[in-house]
Amino acid sequence: MTGYIAGMSSSLPSLPIRLIDDGRGTFGPLTDLRPVYALRAGLGTIAERIEAKVGAKVVAVDVPAAVRDIAQEELQTSSHGATASAAQLVMEQLVVNARLLSLDVLDGLQAGESRYADDGTFLAARVPTGAAPTAAKPGAANFKAQLAGAPWDITTRIATTLAEDLELFRNAPVLANCERRALRPDEGQSFGTHPILIDRTATVGPLCVIDASKGPVVIGAGVVVRPFAVLVGPCAILDGSTVAERSLIKASTVIGPHCRAGGEIGGTIFQAYSNKSHDGHLGDSFVGEWVNIGAGSDNSNLLNTYGEVIVRLEADGGLTRTGRQFWGAVIGDHVKLAIGTRLMTGTTIGTGAMIACSRSPATLVPRFSWLTDSADGPKSFRIDKFLETARAMMSRRGKAPTPAVEAAIRALHAKATGA
Repeated sequence: MTGYIAGMSSSLPSLPIRLIDDGRGTFGPLTDLRPVYALRAGLGTIAERIEAKVGAKVVAVDVPAAVRDIAQEELQTSSHGATASAAQLVMEQLVVNARLLSLDVLDGLQAGESRYADDGTFLAARVPTGAAPTAAKPGAANFKAQLAGAPWDITTRIATTLAEDLELFRNAPVLANCERRALRPDEGQSFGTHPILIDRTATVGPLCVIDASKGPVVIGAGVVVRPFAVLVGPCAILDGSTVAERSLIKASTVIGPHCRAGGEIGGTIFQAYSNKSHDGHLGDSFVGEWVNIGAGSDNSNLLNTYGEVIVRLEADGGLTRTGRQFWGAVIGDHVKLAIGTRLMTGTTIGTGAMIACSRSPATLVPRFSWLTDSADGPKSFRIDKFLETARAMMSRRGKAPTPAVEAAIRALHAKATGA
């Protein structure tokens, strides 16, 4: 969460926000080192989008024990603070499901009211500070809402999310310095009727192409789009990222802050601080942070049978139906893929895995796996070597693991390896 605040909805009071993770979603390694509300959904994370809708900040969270310290550390070190008056902070809060994607369900919420979906899932409530939402009433009129239950629920909504975000974040830093304009002749060619928003500090071209015929294109602060790159809307390249020469960024793609994107990428979200700088295909996937994808790596996002993709997000979690014909991969934080890595349809790669083998890995790669052609059998990344590598990569961006994140990594490693 970075505290983006835009103009609040006219039908919604600007109350401090409490987010509740009800534990009903399954996101595999993507929520190993972050709460579900910190997953990127479009121009912002789920939490940032809720903040922008309400016009206030998150001041309290209820999350699983594994990421509780990380969540509290973020709340304490971020700019989050009460944006309402002290009286409001004491008297009333807006409680929201941390997986909420369709924010119109918050409109018109009255004092003391709690809203639920048709299946009884809690959506939102406006209650006294610290109070629990009122119970769902049998036979009451419930609300239609989209909630993230798995990674593909977020990625397949990118077109809708980005359209909403142009309004949600219109006064926020992510768009505040953007100009709506076509590419200049020295930058290349652009076409289409949807907005093309380019930050004044971004660099584009020459000989680039932007296709906004089916959705908006957003190019954020400090972004560099190298020559011959093609961007197809709806898509967003966020602050500090670079798009390599001859890249094809296809529709429904969000490249998060401080990433390197190259080759062919479509229908995919990059959380932040990850690298895919070279040729290779990545489609219909969700990539965590501090990932490095080697040159020539490819993934499949469609079965040869054209059937529904069924995945395994956790070793002990059974198979999960995606309901999608197209689904590629979930790639957890700190994953490293060597050159020429090939991922089969519906692959899940656990946090901290290192893959350097000529054959395709299994469609579920356990956390901290160390896979090479020369290995006699499955091995695990040693925690000291893993942290050394993580620190080296993060230091290149002026970052380092926080105490809470390092503690979570050590606990995750111990659980994954039995150490």
